[in-house]
Amino acid sequence: MWFSKSNFPVDGKTALVVGASQGVGADIAKKLYQQNCSVILVARTQSKLDKQVEYILGLPKTHVNHTAKIACYSCDASSYEDFVNLWKQITAHGYDPTIIFCCAGSSVPKLFSDLTSQDLDAGININYRTALNVVHSGFKHLLAINESTPPQNWPLRHIVIFSSVVSFFPFVGYSQYAPMKAALESLSVILRQELKPYNYRVSCVFPGNFQSEGFDEEQKTKPELTKIIEGPSVPIPSDECADMVFDQLAKGYDTITTDFIGWVLGCSSLGILPRQWGGFQVIVSFFLSVFGPVINWGIGREIKKHFDEKRKRMD
Repeated sequence: MWFSKSNFPVDGKTALVVGASQGVGADIAKKLYQQNCSVILVARTQSKLDKQVEYILGLPKTHVNHTAKIACYSCDASSYEDFVNLWKQITAHGYDPTIIFCCAGSSVPKLFSDLTSQDLDAGININYRTALNVVHSGFKHLLAINESTPPQNWPLRHIVIFSSVVSFFPFVGYSQYAPMKAALESLSVILRQELKPYNYRVSCVFPGNFQSEGFDEEQKTKPELTKIIEGPSVPIPSDECADMVFDQLAKGYDTITTDFIGWVLGCSSLGILPRQWGGFQVIVSFFLSVFGPVINWGIGREIKKHFDEKRKRMD
């Protein structure tokens, strides 16, 4: 509920943050550590991880009795076997993360005809497999080491998967990215159903634009048509995005957006996702269903205009 703040306790726990070398993943790791939560940072590039660890350790301790630890591991989460081995290392080093943040992601905004096979592979590997591999290999790992423990006696665990607002509202330019983020939305629903008997809570975050190295890279390839349909979108600082995620997790929400537009667009595809101000969402969903064809017509007109002008220039 909006007035609650007790649904995301992290003090004294251990969290695994995948995609923690930059952007919102790095900010989440920092905030967890400051709240006395031990953190394990995971990303592909060891040098970036080392810099983040050094930065986090240099921050002033805000917790009265700070006992949290910090570790980092270089691992390609898109490789299933690599993460199987990483879970073994984590356990061997005495860690048992009960909170998992799957933050890895990268978009290459291009028109569908301009995408390369490498772009498509990266979309699947970075935006979907990084979360799927982490959660599945981790769950299988726990099943193996807790085979004699009844599921209901497992400690409370929490998985937080980062999808995107384009999962609710996909449009031209995001064919490499949006389908994989929609897959994560679907995966979160299934995990919420299947892992609940094992005392798991599953949350899914649908952020809008936030400032990061990845956002800057997106602007280099983003088509002008995509920018027109997207409209002016000022990215919020990634630190602010992390604060919003923490705030809504603490309130007990499991479908999380980081701006009002994201919340509105989420109303267009409520399905069986956990709701946030559900009564209002149903009302907004009704109006979106009425005006949806008009919105789609407007987008179609803009696309036709763009390609008509392109053909004229070619002639």
